[in-house]
Amino acid sequence: MSLKTFHLIFILIAMMMADLFGGWAVHEYHTMGDRAALFMGIGAFAVGLGLAAYSIWFVKKAREAHLE
Repeated sequence: MSLKTFHLIFILIAMMMADLFGGWAVHEYHTMGDRAALFMGIGAFAVGLGLAAYSIWFVKKAREAHLE
């Protein structure tokens, strides 16, 4: 497995974990009414979006550098 492939898999796993945590935190907000959980959920979804943007940037840079 190349370093590029490992990096992309690691980014995808991190995105999934951020989204799962965000979903859990928003669910906690709905059941318990804790605003801190809502802010953590929103933050986790923002991190997931940031990781998605980073993965797109990484793929473009890897193509420019001709990484296999």
